[in-house]
Amino acid sequence: MKKMLYVIICTLLLSIGSIFFFYQESWFVFFIPQKQTNTRSATHACSSAKEVTLWAWNNNSRFLKKETAEIIYGPDITQNIKLLLNSWFLFLEEEGLTDKQIIVQSVALSPCATQAFISINQYPFDKSASTHHKLMLIESLLKTIKENDIHILFIRLLIHHKPLIDDHLNFDVAWPVQGYLA
Repeated sequence: MKKMLYVIICTLLLSIGSIFFFYQESWFVFFIPQKQTNTRSATHACSSAKEVTLWAWNNNSRFLKKETAEIIYGPDITQNIKLLLNSWFLFLEEEGLTDKQIIVQSVALSPCATQAFISINQYPFDKSASTHHKLMLIESLLKTIKENDIHILFIRLLIHHKPLIDDHLNFDVAWPVQGYLA
């Protein structure tokens, strides 16, 4: 009788240990049904179409050109920045201010949400562009972000998630959104 009790207890503990081991190794997963909420519709409920202002420096006429566009704003600041800047780069391409199709790959915020790290797919300037032209392009990017109530203080541009390297401008430091023009 005592041997039988030991065999039952050992078998029970071996079974419990095996189940725990298989669960830890993800050989099987326990799924406990819960009431699911539709997060997709909740996100869309908070989203709304917003008219934004896009700015671009026109080198020929020496002024900032203003254009309006409509994008979908939601609760996610990084997504809002990504949509805004993709619209801005498209605006530059349509106006002939750049001949490249630049796309914002991703946007990440610093832990305190004051700095945005913006990764684009390629170098945004022409190789023969002057320092003034580059600065005015950056200034129009900063003005576009500032004028559309994106609550960040600085941006950093990256190419494929690596620092943008330029011979004339230093992109190792963050650029203030308020810009440099008065």
